[in-house]
Amino acid sequence: MDIKKFSRLAGVSTATVSRAFSGNGRIKEATRQRIFELAATHGYTPNIHAQRLNARRTDIIAVYYSFSTAPIFDYYNMELAQEIAKAAGVRGYTTNLELTQKTEAPSPGLQRAAAGGGLDGIILVADSRAGALAFLQQFKSIPVVVIANHRWDLPEAAGLVRIHQDSGIGEAIAHLKSAGHARIGFIHGVADTAKHDAFLNALQAQGLDAASAPAASGPLSFEDGERAIGELLSARVTAVLCSTDILALGAISGADKRGVRVPQDLSIVGIDNLSFSPFTRPPLASVGIPRTEIAEAAIAILDQLVTDTTADATPSARQFIHTINTRFIPRASLGPVSRPA
Repeated sequence: MDIKKFSRLAGVSTATVSRAFSGNGRIKEATRQRIFELAATHGYTPNIHAQRLNARRTDIIAVYYSFSTAPIFDYYNMELAQEIAKAAGVRGYTTNLELTQKTEAPSPGLQRAAAGGGLDGIILVADSRAGALAFLQQFKSIPVVVIANHRWDLPEAAGLVRIHQDSGIGEAIAHLKSAGHARIGFIHGVADTAKHDAFLNALQAQGLDAASAPAASGPLSFEDGERAIGELLSARVTAVLCSTDILALGAISGADKRGVRVPQDLSIVGIDNLSFSPFTRPPLASVGIPRTEIAEAAIAILDQLVTDTTADATPSARQFIHTINTRFIPRASLGPVSRPA
């Protein structure tokens, strides 16, 4: 018995039968159980390979982001790509990683694969709203899930995973204030307007002076962090929030070279919570961006979009949005304000 005959017997569509056996897509549990019982009674076994061929699925997705010329800067994105590959594998997808210089357009290979049906979908790790919009305009014929800042208005995206920077940064500033810090600086990274805005909002929420909060530009490397911390030390800060963990580690090194101890004389906090941050000296306090949660949400949304598209033969009109909160992880690089003897 093929799927068409079985679906008529069950009184449902072939797409509903496929969803019941694949575990993908939305289907009432009672309907799923009824389909399973009928299949057992009538000896129906789904041909998964044939289903995928009929549905024109490849079970291949692409993860796309633009990268920097400073390799270590992309450590966060590489950790995120690894988590996406894990989450995709659980759902039976193979992942292709597509990297492009920030000044370049998506590769012709990615465009050909998307246009020729060689991909089921794309996950875009966006570094700017304008870049995300341009990408979405270029890939209208394929499901795309965008991983982006939670403040961006992106109605053009069928799938959106939004990273809420304010939650974790607010926790970090609250911890710093409770440790006695009132003069807190910020080291900028690349495309970090949302992080800096969240930093200023958190200062205001804690009753601290946001208008005159010192800031310095990183923007990428350990060396940038070493240099930037010198600017902030001259502004007499007692704590610094850095846009990335890489900049924070550079700031710790720069402070040490200037005879400033962390955390005895200066507290330093990063953003990213990279896998090696707990093992630095001192262990780096950081605003954690939960990459596993981001990856699982992105894959779940993309899988739903792919299922809807292949089942209905038309793109889904719905917009799927999932917001991920960041959270602060306190470690030994944050300490109380040193008091003069």
